[in-house]
Amino acid sequence: MSVDSNTALVRRLYEEGLNRRDAAAAAAFYAHDAKNHGRTVGRTGMQRVFESLFSVFPDFHYRLEDATAEGDRVVCKVTMTGTHLGPPTLPEVFGGMLKGILPTRKRVQVLNFHSFRIRDEQISEHAAVRDDLGMLLQLGLLKRPGEE
Repeated sequence: MSVDSNTALVRRLYEEGLNRRDAAAAAAFYAHDAKNHGRTVGRTGMQRVFESLFSVFPDFHYRLEDATAEGDRVVCKVTMTGTHLGPPTLPEVFGGMLKGILPTRKRVQVLNFHSFRIRDEQISEHAAVRDDLGMLLQLGLLKRPGEE
């Protein structure tokens, strides 16, 4: 695939799967042996991750700010928004930091960077970096020094 078609595939993941909060549709963009953060989880595992994201933030949405591609890699800068209304169905989602946390009902806006590797017109690898500190502050789960 060309870098343009790789980028288009990732854009479709956001538009046709994630932003519609359709875990099965989003997972369909992934290979059966896909890796997430270095672990082989496959398409089924990715679907469970997406279901958990949507359970925590039922109005989950990504705004794609920028996408850069080279070879078989696509890197995206995205802003995630959502309202914290539920518990994760997978405790390890969001690095486990929301496990056991009651819904705060607060809305967040969180910067993310996502890296994808494309193989045979499917996503074979994914990893992300998120502003977790900013998210925890917005949810009121952490306070800045000096705040009461």
